[in-house]
Amino acid sequence: MEEEDSNVRILICASDAPLYPVNTGYRRQLMGLVPELAKRHDVRLIGYRHPDQSERPAIEADMRIIPYIRPNNAQNAHDLALAMTLRRPLRAARLQKGLRGPLREEIKSFKPDVVHVGPGKLSGLLRDLDGLPNVLGVMDAWHLNVDARAEVATGLKAKLFEQDSKRIQRYMSSKYRGWDRIVPSNIDDMETMLQFDPMLPMTLIPIGFDASAYAPDPAVKRDPTRIIFHGALNYAPNVSCVEYLARDILAIVRAQRPDAHLVIVGRDPAASVRALDALEGVKVIGPVDDMRGWLTGSRVWAGPFLSGTGIKTKLLEAMATDTPAVVTPTGGRGLEHDTGKILVGETPDQLAGQLLRVLNDDDLAVSLGKIGGDYVRENYDWSAVGRAFENLYGQVIQESKARRN
Repeated sequence: MEEEDSNVRILICASDAPLYPVNTGYRRQLMGLVPELAKRHDVRLIGYRHPDQSERPAIEADMRIIPYIRPNNAQNAHDLALAMTLRRPLRAARLQKGLRGPLREEIKSFKPDVVHVGPGKLSGLLRDLDGLPNVLGVMDAWHLNVDARAEVATGLKAKLFEQDSKRIQRYMSSKYRGWDRIVPSNIDDMETMLQFDPMLPMTLIPIGFDASAYAPDPAVKRDPTRIIFHGALNYAPNVSCVEYLARDILAIVRAQRPDAHLVIVGRDPAASVRALDALEGVKVIGPVDDMRGWLTGSRVWAGPFLSGTGIKTKLLEAMATDTPAVVTPTGGRGLEHDTGKILVGETPDQLAGQLLRVLNDDDLAVSLGKIGGDYVRENYDWSAVGRAFENLYGQVIQESKARRN
């Protein structure tokens, strides 16, 4: 397309900014996408600095940072009352309100060719774009993440999550309409969202990551008996995943392979995760400086997720180190399950069986790891994802010109 290789002025309006710490999946996406696009285009980003972040940018970029003020108890109560009365998601209005003025100012001063807004909770900003070509980057089916949090919560908190999920579904069915393009990151979530409105103009673009940063470390020797899981260990889907792995699956594996053991690596382990360290064959490592080394040094990565949405970046990271992966269908969401890139199981016995296959077969472990690594390097590295967004921007710009003519 003509626009693909020409310089485009891209304005990104986001709920977060790539400032340290870059400790969420969405912040990492911005950290990768913005510099990749800026190699060939003029890119300007507006985003919030949240209370857990410093002012130090994680990338060199043209950014306007808006401090997000965490609401106090009275404001929380007000937000909840409005959400229940107006039947809208809990934080959507507050997030949009703080960005609306800066967004309008940047449109006037930066004069973008296309505006990329995300994630879906900012979809109410469509009317502020002055009819410019636009893209809504939703990444995943928002309500499924809230459902996952509801599943592990109790009492009033669980009820609040359940109610918010219903409001989010109602919101998606109305506020996602009118965008030139909506961009999910995997086909499963795209199909879920199309159930709310089959006419939504979807374009699938995978999440990106720096595959080269997870190239197998040649200085690290693999432990042929080690199973690994890594991720943020206070995130509800990760917590339920590692509890299932450690309590229900590992014992089946160790009945046949007593030398098999599990390491759980990542930041902020919840109390229930720390408790797993007392189990036979389980070691909770916590945060580490070199995740690549831990992944490269393991025989197999296990992701028996019971909840959650989107493609798991942690799975891609493991695969990029040529480490074979065993997952549930939810854990492998968005990836093809029957092509030999990953091994899939649904029950504890099936998952244990797949782990044992890898533990017991050196050739399978090597070949599966290499196939998976080649796949993610080709499809999920930032160079591929950046080009996909460039093509999409070119399409919506051309469509907008055609409408005007």
